[in-house]
Amino acid sequence: MNIQDIAKSKEKKVVFHMVLEEACRQWCDGIEDAPERKDGEGFADFFYEIFEDKEKEYVQQVKEMNGGRLPLLQPKDKEHER
Repeated sequence: MNIQDIAKSKEKKVVFHMVLEEACRQWCDGIEDAPERKDGEGFADFFYEIFEDKEKEYVQQVKEMNGGRLPLLQPKDKEHER
């Protein structure tokens, strides 16, 4: 799986942010036990593994929250510090 696979699928796009946040949480939770994670190297592969593992579960959750349908994707106007 890669970013193009996600971009081609409405289901994958809908849960992308949820999975990204989950992968970040899991990655950061393990930093004390695996300090080599601090440089971020390997995160992309880790993210795609989490995505494949959690995708169906998250799509189901989103559908349950939206009456059995996927929501329309809306651009978000959020300013984040970088």
